[in-house]
Amino acid sequence: MRLDRVGPAAAEAPPPPESTRLPSELELLRRQCRRGSRQIDLLTEAVAALRRGAKALKAENIELRAHNARLRATAGTHERLEGAELADVTIPLDARAPGAARAVVAGCLGDHVTSSVLDTAQLLVSELATNSLLHSGTTERDGLAVRVHVWRGTCRLEVEDRGCEGLIAPRPPDPIAGGGMGLNLVRTLSVRWGVIRAPGGPTRVWAQLPCGEPVT
Repeated sequence: MRLDRVGPAAAEAPPPPESTRLPSELELLRRQCRRGSRQIDLLTEAVAALRRGAKALKAENIELRAHNARLRATAGTHERLEGAELADVTIPLDARAPGAARAVVAGCLGDHVTSSVLDTAQLLVSELATNSLLHSGTTERDGLAVRVHVWRGTCRLEVEDRGCEGLIAPRPPDPIAGGGMGLNLVRTLSVRWGVIRAPGGPTRVWAQLPCGEPVT
């Protein structure tokens, strides 16, 4: 029987030296880093897409709220047509406009509301006329419409100008400059109030008050 001789040449090869293993391990680490970097990039893009979607939804929600507010205001306009229109007067849009608006309200509401409600109505219509004078961007020639309606125990005041720009919303009062009180008073003293504005104007701001004292 022949036996193969086992010698040093046929023995198991020794492991490669440390210096030859390091490049392959470094390459493995590099590949893992590249994969991790790609995953981070994908996650970053996903987060950015979610933020864009959230921003779009927020903008859409704001638009829907504004649309609903316009619908409610328009519904109020249709409702008032069922009542009695006591005044529809156009006055010059100048420094005398607030006083003229108060005179219109006093002349037609005196027999329909209590004295305290009449005082409040005059204050509100004066503030609305002042806002139109200061912020509508229109001229005296455009005029200012003042309307008064009464129905179902409620009176409605309307002030309409030809303006179509600017945000109509209550803002923090400025005690130093003396501004910011108008719409805050309207919001506080009226039962309901709102704005009706066409894209190119006019702008109508309305407020509703009870004809009598509220029951407490």
